[in-house]
Amino acid sequence: MRDRRDWAQMRESIIGLGTESSRRTYYPELQNRISQLEEAREDLRRSEANLRTLFDSLHDAVLIHDWDGRVLEVNEAMLAMYGVTRDTFRNFSLADYSANPEASQSGRAFVDQLARLRAEGSLVFEWRARQPLLPNGDFDVEVSLRRATWYDQEVVVAVVRDVSERKRLEGMLQQSQKLDALGQLAGGVAHDTNNMLGVIIGYADLLMEGLPEGTKARRDLEQIRKAALHSADLNRQLLGFARKQTIQPRPADLNQVIEATQKMLRRLIGEQHTLAWKPATNLWPVCVDPSQMDQILTNLVLNARDALGPSGTITLETGHVTVDEAFHQVHPDADLGQFVVLRVTDTGHGMSPQIQARIFEPFFTTKEVGRGTGLGLAMVYGIARQNRGFVSVYSTPGLGTTFSFYLPRHQGGGLATVALPDPDPPGGHETVLLVEDEQALLELGTRVLEGAGYQVVPVANPLEAVAQIRSGGLPCALLVTDLVMPDLNGIELFQQIHALRPDLRVLFVSGYPSGTLDLESQSAQGRAFLQKPFTRAGLLHKVREILDA
Repeated sequence: MRDRRDWAQMRESIIGLGTESSRRTYYPELQNRISQLEEAREDLRRSEANLRTLFDSLHDAVLIHDWDGRVLEVNEAMLAMYGVTRDTFRNFSLADYSANPEASQSGRAFVDQLARLRAEGSLVFEWRARQPLLPNGDFDVEVSLRRATWYDQEVVVAVVRDVSERKRLEGMLQQSQKLDALGQLAGGVAHDTNNMLGVIIGYADLLMEGLPEGTKARRDLEQIRKAALHSADLNRQLLGFARKQTIQPRPADLNQVIEATQKMLRRLIGEQHTLAWKPATNLWPVCVDPSQMDQILTNLVLNARDALGPSGTITLETGHVTVDEAFHQVHPDADLGQFVVLRVTDTGHGMSPQIQARIFEPFFTTKEVGRGTGLGLAMVYGIARQNRGFVSVYSTPGLGTTFSFYLPRHQGGGLATVALPDPDPPGGHETVLLVEDEQALLELGTRVLEGAGYQVVPVANPLEAVAQIRSGGLPCALLVTDLVMPDLNGIELFQQIHALRPDLRVLFVSGYPSGTLDLESQSAQGRAFLQKPFTRAGLLHKVREILDA
């Protein structure tokens, strides 16, 4: 090993400063300059190392490439984003790192973007990128381009940000907003349609009372009534999607609700298909309207059946889910907390991502003409949101589909049972104040109630009803009022009458309660609601139930 003196002598000899050299007097100054150069070189090395650390620490991918598309330098984020290594990244050109340019959201080829960059100096746009080593490695990125100089060569610095997750969340938000707007439209249509259907159903019921069984006129009326009830069911599905469906939620064990429907569900899917039931143990209770759960089960199972071929399996499964921040990132519709989940899985043909994106839209269906309205899954979505839950779908073409329906865990009291009503419509002799601004419905309600023995005071204007109560000459026991009326809505009418007659009971009716009626708070105060359109028997049962309570 050479010692330090050997190295010093060698350096002096190289630069011509031997022992006898006349330039030796300049040696201290040269020695100082050499030391400065060595220090500068070390500073440059440290600076380069620091810049490389900073360069590789950036969250966004950075590519430096020439105008021919050759990649010259990248950072660690680029290697991770595109799935390449530092030894192989130069093996691919920009064309290898980009999906088909025509499929890009920009709609322009990459060369066109470079031409714009030459003219403008910098450019930001969205692009469809891909991992060159994967056959299906496409993903969405935001690209920022800027002209720069790299080792005396004019280059392009591209900063690339993966926006796939952002675009997925934006798509889900846009879909939710679109469904909300469609729900408002659907609810408004359902309101006016329900009034007319109520008139058709009610008068059909009245006419059928006077006709013997088996006559042609009665059969014709039965067909009219059947068609009107079918239309009313479509309206209920629209209201379910719009989250305006009238509900009476109560604590329930979801396992028991599903088990009670097993026989009916097996009939629906047919003997050629298998229905598997996997209930979770110690399932948390939920608070839900049992009739809505019947609608959910029916629609999800029928949808699964239609996805099966000549044979297949549908699996019903319950479980627990705790929604944390990580889960919420994947399901932005979900609130934080504990949920009970119902999963309906089929072994059918599955769905493409394009179909999954529209599956909850009303009137969207992939079924043949006449085999579906496209409202079933829209109603499932609406019922989930109405009950502060959410619904998700996972499907792979050729491998089947799973719908997951989530309801929040109920933290309240015990489970309730529902009593079945008397099949014979009851009557009475009390006086009923009937307020309805739709004249045809006012006349129909009067005939139905009077036909059951009640004394009816029909009023078309809510202000007139208040005046009659204020006069003191109206000893009525029950107020039956529509919710959506001019001058005063049903809630405001009841509040004014209740101040004059605190003992008066009330039944609200409407085809579209919207935000006028808080069903839960009204129910807690003993106030009932009846959804339009209703049958003669439905109205009489409800009136008797309120008066006898």
